[in-house]
Amino acid sequence: MRRQLAPTALTAAAVAGVVTFSLVASAPVGNAAARPSSAYAVSAEGQVPIAKTPYAESLDGKRQTTSALELPKNPLISVRAGTATAGNDSASVELFDIVIGPDILSQVKIPPELKQQCASLPKTGASDLPLPDLALPDLGLPGLPALSTKDLPVKNLPDLCNLLLTPPKSLLAIDSLNVWCSGDTGGIDVGSLTLLGQTVKVPTTRQGASLPSNPLASIKVNSQAKHADGAFTVTGLSINLAGAETINLASATCAKPAAKPKPTPKPPVDHPAPPQVNTPPAAPVPTPVKTHQAVTG
Repeated sequence: MRRQLAPTALTAAAVAGVVTFSLVASAPVGNAAARPSSAYAVSAEGQVPIAKTPYAESLDGKRQTTSALELPKNPLISVRAGTATAGNDSASVELFDIVIGPDILSQVKIPPELKQQCASLPKTGASDLPLPDLALPDLGLPGLPALSTKDLPVKNLPDLCNLLLTPPKSLLAIDSLNVWCSGDTGGIDVGSLTLLGQTVKVPTTRQGASLPSNPLASIKVNSQAKHADGAFTVTGLSINLAGAETINLASATCAKPAAKPKPTPKPPVDHPAPPQVNTPPAAPVPTPVKTHQAVTG
């Protein structure tokens, strides 16, 4: 049964130096000519780089598992728990309570004119009113370009008012994400996913599916790739934040460990024959001789 976990709300006030924390350490680099099986829970490239963490790698085919209870607080992403496992031609990742852009919209100060429009919405026909094009303040995520109200994923003015007056706790929240591979096959399982408070249906069974794009985030689901060295990789979610940051969640790579060289057989050893021992012939069995003894008396 899939675990249903409520997203964890974390503040966005932490410094962007997440890479200085010991948990976010550089992952080992494998031999490109003989890529080992490996797995990681979270990585990011852009204004806030995050190395692959937690990271597991199997160099000899033995099962290796690494877990993290929680990522350090940072302005980009939080994860309550993550486990990465790699073994002989197999790998898997489990993630729970992923939050991207925590409290991102709670920082937005609504312009007075928009507040007035929201307060005076008519009971009917409000959905036909045009969206105002108002500049949004800095949302607190490093690298995001300047955005306006028309960049938010809403369809009408009532949706915009609801989004800004009762902001969700995150830009993107996922309660669970599992990814696995075995040989050259694999798949993913995604729990409830919400984008700015709206539940989004995730097509987990289709390889390389994309969720509807918007100026804030574009999301790829179940990306799969076969490599020239025979390895196979499945990545659960790849999230692009307005072109400023790319986040990969739950990636598993399956590759057989490099074959161990066969031991060179030793040449046969000629053992000398044991020395012969001269055994004397057995003594003949004596033959009894019948004789007659003189009788006296």
